[in-house]
Amino acid sequence: MLKNIDNKINILIILNLIILNYFFFIFESLNFFVKINFLLFVMFSILYLIKFEKNKFLIIFILFIIIIALGTPTNAWDARSIWLFKAKQIFYDQTIFATNNNYALFAHSNYPNLVPAFVASLVNVLGYWNEIYPKIGVTLMFVPGIIIISSFFDKNFFLFFLSIMLFIIGKFFVNGELDGLLSVYFVAVILTLYSFSKRKIIILSEYLTLISLLIILSLIKVEGIILLVSIFIGFAMAFLKKNNYSKKIIICFLISIIPFLLWNYYCFNSGIENNSSLNSISIKSLNDRFLNFENYILIFDHLILNDKFLFGLIFFVISIFCYKSKDLLIIGASISLLYILFLFVIYLSTPLNLEWHLNSATRVIKPIALFLSILALFNIFNKKYNYK
Repeated sequence: MLKNIDNKINILIILNLIILNYFFFIFESLNFFVKINFLLFVMFSILYLIKFEKNKFLIIFILFIIIIALGTPTNAWDARSIWLFKAKQIFYDQTIFATNNNYALFAHSNYPNLVPAFVASLVNVLGYWNEIYPKIGVTLMFVPGIIIISSFFDKNFFLFFLSIMLFIIGKFFVNGELDGLLSVYFVAVILTLYSFSKRKIIILSEYLTLISLLIILSLIKVEGIILLVSIFIGFAMAFLKKNNYSKKIIICFLISIIPFLLWNYYCFNSGIENNSSLNSISIKSLNDRFLNFENYILIFDHLILNDKFLFGLIFFVISIFCYKSKDLLIIGASISLLYILFLFVIYLSTPLNLEWHLNSATRVIKPIALFLSILALFNIFNKKYNYK
């Protein structure tokens, strides 16, 4: 039976095993399937890499980051005190609703639990918790996203792709934080959608893959839903009137936000919250800062002058100048501007000290930095090898 599975179905299976893992932690009667689900994820990931992956460097790269993740402690605050702490709660209580008593509000109880649930499934297989190995669950979740992005490149461009990933994501492959993971799935969604826009026939399994990617993107972090909305608007501006299947794309987006809405409805209805005001929007703070030009300079300095973002921006501009692509220009510019505008609003409206809050800027700008860099590389590859 495994011999009859093609590469697209294999990817769809891997993505849905991540989502199913989340589902199995909802109902206690289904906890038995958590271990089986995780082992199937590993099996189908290995099957893909052995059977379909042409670039063996990808296999080496994945093994490399897994080994590093196993050999390094979890010292990042977000990784240790939010994501892995939530995974620990899920492992011991065997449910994603372990946070419904608002215990340890510092762990942001109302944040999405998809990644912590996946980490908890790894721990379920091994049977015990420690402070080192669980974070390789986060590293393993990179595998489907990296596979999807790498499928758009071959020849020497594949090594450029890996180099860009290492430069921009770096330690986020192995430190248990989720901003690198968010960035990878963000780019995977965009390239998948772009490939749809250039083809006349899209089969059902490909639509299901898109829905799975969007669900995962929206449930990694809160920022995921903002990135999802930015993607929708960006592609609407570029392609919505050009494609006879635009209604199906809209349906995919609408279906994909249902889990996010259900989780947030549950949190609101159950009074689940956190004791941090990092994500709060204060109208008073916005009014106080809105007309102060120094605040814009400070935010600009942390976000736009970030070395990773500047690399992506410059690379993207050069690629568009040398290999003109109106569609990619609209997509790159609109999605980036929408997300950056959102970040400006968040920072201007934070009730916290602005300069302190901007310590997070290097993390939250990563999705756009990776997006612009990979889009630039894809533009060059597309023009040179006429990718379809």
